[in-house]
Amino acid sequence: MKQNIFDLSHFNNYREGNRLEVKKANDGLPNSLWDTYSSFSNCNGGVIILGVKEREDGSWHTTHLQNKNKLLKDF
Repeated sequence: MKQNIFDLSHFNNYREGNRLEVKKANDGLPNSLWDTYSSFSNCNGGVIILGVKEREDGSWHTTHLQNKNKLLKDF
């Protein structure tokens, strides 16, 4: 079985798609996270990256996560 691995060295080349989604999450877990989580669990899975925002051109930039431990607990 082939396993997809997210490689941070290729961060600037990635774009959102049917198996990869980014969420800003500066103020906590966004409500839209659960829709994405549900979609991924009903398909072939996927990767949700918190602390990243998508620009209009589809590229990404990192944002600051306020309380990482709270995010983990809430998830």
